[in-house]
Amino acid sequence: MVRSPARPQRPPSAELQRRRDLRRRKRVHFAMQLWSLLLLLGASAGLGWLLLRHGWLLRTPEQVQLSSRSPFNREQVISAAGLRFPVTLLSLDGANLQQRLGTNLPVEDIRLQRQLWPPQLLIDLRLRQAVARAQRHTPQGRETGYVDRTGAWISLSQQEQARGEAVPALRVLGWQPRHAGTVALLLRELPPAAAISQMEFRRNGELWMQSRALGPVRFGSLDQRLPRQLEVLSHLAEQQPLAQEPTQALDLSDPERPELVLVAPKSSEN
Repeated sequence: MVRSPARPQRPPSAELQRRRDLRRRKRVHFAMQLWSLLLLLGASAGLGWLLLRHGWLLRTPEQVQLSSRSPFNREQVISAAGLRFPVTLLSLDGANLQQRLGTNLPVEDIRLQRQLWPPQLLIDLRLRQAVARAQRHTPQGRETGYVDRTGAWISLSQQEQARGEAVPALRVLGWQPRHAGTVALLLRELPPAAAISQMEFRRNGELWMQSRALGPVRFGSLDQRLPRQLEVLSHLAEQQPLAQEPTQALDLSDPERPELVLVAPKSSEN
């Protein structure tokens, strides 16, 4: 078989060579841009790590600043927040700090602010004011504490942090979390003339109060009649105080028909 002679290769045209050069320059330009981006990302990540690890550092307790209205000193707040120095500002978990402060201190409003220069942690706290002494039943037995204006529980350990606060005279017995809303309403609406010294939530679901003007007052089961019962209590307290024997109580379970009844003996569980 006779082979035909190979055709000589013709040099690429000028147009084809120009296109090849253009594609090569684009590839080189893209590679340079990619390397620049990778270098920038690496430098940013390294700088961020350095700042997180070593920058904006809280070295001493003096870098924790409290607002002027804070009822606690710096040592109390740092201990309650569980802060350990040195610590970087960016590594602080704000939600965790707020939770620890709310658990260990009787506060109802907590605001945290990081200041990067000079590095400081600014803490603003508002005290939960104890308005009544309280008792509640727990699986471990009877526990004493306090409640604030919203009816929320304040433990003894929390209240001990609020040194200098006056001890309230009002008592709330049988407190449970479900009673918080009712306690808040009563604290707002109780008539001053009744001079209530104690409110008691009994295990049978009834509410009883002790009035300096009227003696024991039975409200019965808690329901939508409570606002009306308070109106009747206010009206009766503003009248001549009822002459009551120690064994009698004012029954407002039906606010349209208040009456004096014999006081049932207290069970040992109350």
